[in-house]
Amino acid sequence: MSTPEITPEQAARDLQFLTRDYLPQARWTVGGALRFDPSLQTTNSFLSQLPGIRRFHSVAGCPPCRWTLDWFVQRRPVAFDTYCQALEAYAQQQTGVILVFDNPNLNEEDLADNYCLGLVQELYNRDRIRRNAVCVASDALAARLRAALPKLKIHCHANRLVMETGKRTAALYNKLATRYDRVCLHPADAVKPGITAALEQKDKFDIIINDPCLRNCPVRREHTALLAEMRRTPYDTELMRRRSDLISRVGCQKVIPGELKQKASCNLTRDEATALYEAGFRSFIIQAQQFRNEMTLLWDIFQCMLDYSPEISNKAALIAASAMAEFGKPSSELPSGLRQFRFTNYE
Repeated sequence: MSTPEITPEQAARDLQFLTRDYLPQARWTVGGALRFDPSLQTTNSFLSQLPGIRRFHSVAGCPPCRWTLDWFVQRRPVAFDTYCQALEAYAQQQTGVILVFDNPNLNEEDLADNYCLGLVQELYNRDRIRRNAVCVASDALAARLRAALPKLKIHCHANRLVMETGKRTAALYNKLATRYDRVCLHPADAVKPGITAALEQKDKFDIIINDPCLRNCPVRREHTALLAEMRRTPYDTELMRRRSDLISRVGCQKVIPGELKQKASCNLTRDEATALYEAGFRSFIIQAQQFRNEMTLLWDIFQCMLDYSPEISNKAALIAASAMAEFGKPSSELPSGLRQFRFTNYE
């Protein structure tokens, strides 16, 4: 006896129990684009085959350039053709791309960088599904891009709030929401009801769900400024030493099992994420810039997007394990460091 076929709509209804009690209508932006593209595209393709579960609304990231920061090592530039191919691949998956320019300390020379401007122009030209945008940490950069591309969607990055010297208030966020298409909350502010309850247009704000920095970090602004200096002079070993000393002084990367403290980091708990959802927030970001490799990101994608309540945790584990199995499928191409080269008989 053959098994009766069901429609995607019926499948979605049958699988509603997997997301019904945990951020059911959340919109997800996943970081790591233009850095971990093979892993993201494989995961995105797998999730798109599961109707009614989760899928990426957008991916976020950027090739290394003057307008970006690197948390660990200065990444090498990306060939422009590779960048364009990635944009096309995400467009074919019906997934928007958000270029993240998280460097808040830009001078006039930086703002005129032709490579960075070319990245934005190409993003705009290839926006077939009307989901592409840029996310900036500099008001001056936002003004420059508005002048060049008036219809470009511009989001406000969390680093814009990190570098704010005054007190971060709901009034400040509401003001930024009138100047930007979307605003990302400072990770430490997402759990402050005095701010979140007073935001007037909650549908315009993004919440980072997995930021590993300390909630009460005393040097986040200093750390960000130091990373901006390192972008400008990447081989300055004195800057590297200062960064190492800064991290050691705060101790944010030390894990002492006997001294673990609940809610020490900006990672949101399930209850906190659910409370934000119930308050009207729908857009959540899974960041990747503070991860050294894609394995940590892949872990967080499933930990953040799936409901691991005890009664359905086995289903969530099956989905995650099945997604990981996608990476072991046979391929007709062998990995090679020579893939980018072309050989001919002509000089």
